[in-house]
Amino acid sequence: MNANRITMLEPSASGSNVFSLVRQPRLGLPILGTLAARRGHQVRVVIEDLAGLDLARLLDTDLLCISTISTTAPRAYQVADQARAAGVPVLLGGPHPTFLPEEGLAHADWVLRGEAERSFGRFLDLCAGRAAPEEVPGLSRLCDGAPVHTPLAEEPVELDEVPIPDFSLLATRGKVRFDRGIIPLQTSRGCPHQCRFCSVTSMFGRKMRFASPEHVAEELEQRRGQGRRVFFYDDNFCGVPGRTKLLLEHLLRRGTYLPPWYAQVSTRAAKDPELLDLMRRAGCEMVFVGFESIDPAALALYDKRQSAEDIRESIRSFRARGIWVHGMFLTGSDAEGLENIRATARFAIQEDIDSIQFTVLTPMPGSEFHDQMVREERLLTLDWSRYDGHHAVFRPARLSAEELEGATIDAMAEVYSLGRTLGLLARGRV
Repeated sequence: MNANRITMLEPSASGSNVFSLVRQPRLGLPILGTLAARRGHQVRVVIEDLAGLDLARLLDTDLLCISTISTTAPRAYQVADQARAAGVPVLLGGPHPTFLPEEGLAHADWVLRGEAERSFGRFLDLCAGRAAPEEVPGLSRLCDGAPVHTPLAEEPVELDEVPIPDFSLLATRGKVRFDRGIIPLQTSRGCPHQCRFCSVTSMFGRKMRFASPEHVAEELEQRRGQGRRVFFYDDNFCGVPGRTKLLLEHLLRRGTYLPPWYAQVSTRAAKDPELLDLMRRAGCEMVFVGFESIDPAALALYDKRQSAEDIRESIRSFRARGIWVHGMFLTGSDAEGLENIRATARFAIQEDIDSIQFTVLTPMPGSEFHDQMVREERLLTLDWSRYDGHHAVFRPARLSAEELEGATIDAMAEVYSLGRTLGLLARGRV
């Protein structure tokens, strides 16, 4: 099979959701595109949210690679079906087909599961006739109508092996411009925690892996002039505080390009004053913190090892250093009813959190919560476009699905009432 021309697609979700506010590319396809380009392939990476989708041009290729999360799976499958009908072979990857490969094989020739930096090269060897399917780690395919799954690679990817993504491969309507000037960058994978609603550890493991400070510094230097902020895509930027300190100290010591930055952290980061002072000195402007709930029973169900007091203290510790807090809460655990959700909204207002995100608990494939909902036959739909944090796609224990959705909307409306929003604007916090 000739796969000289490769098109890679990150499809859009079918509707707007909270993640549509800032349209940022995930890094998987730019990284794999960079690897393929280094091997001499002609590569074009299409992020539908950034560039739209010209189907005729998209299908003018030897191989179509589509990366999808659950919310974008229906669009991914639609385009994959059209490509195969036009005679274009399709490879699916990303979190959703990693956990549901047999579903993906109904729409694609192959599914590549898990991290693909090592396996994608072997897949290209397979296309060129230089490797057998059994030699491609994480490859799923159909043989005589039955699914066959090659085991994942024994060792996870070392992040210093991951190339700095070449964003010039992105198909855009002009010069590459990141939405709101926010540059995406990742320095680690994995998370030491195992929250039951999260699929990160199933995808990347609990043992965190890190890019070296030198590798991070090199990537930052290459991003000069490409934006005004950096958003660290790490699932938990401060998961190992000692490493975070070493990284930031290295960047400061060598005067590396580091504009104001945002990162995802847990409340545990706020328990280390030295770390917080260093983060602020290094230019941290905002942290995104998964508070999830102030209800002890809900936190226990999530296996979220923190308390409402931990949340309160973390807000105050970040704010004391001038670091804004984006608080992320979930609604719909089996421990919560309407009053719990209302109490969480009041808490957010009382603590004067800079910005708030309420999302409906969603049973994402790959998470323990998803497996529980399947066992208990509580899933209400497999329309993946509704797995967006705004729709109740499982049967709640103490509310109806409609009540849960309405209560979540009401909580956001209460937090962002006209009076409070005007106050935030007056203080420059919106």
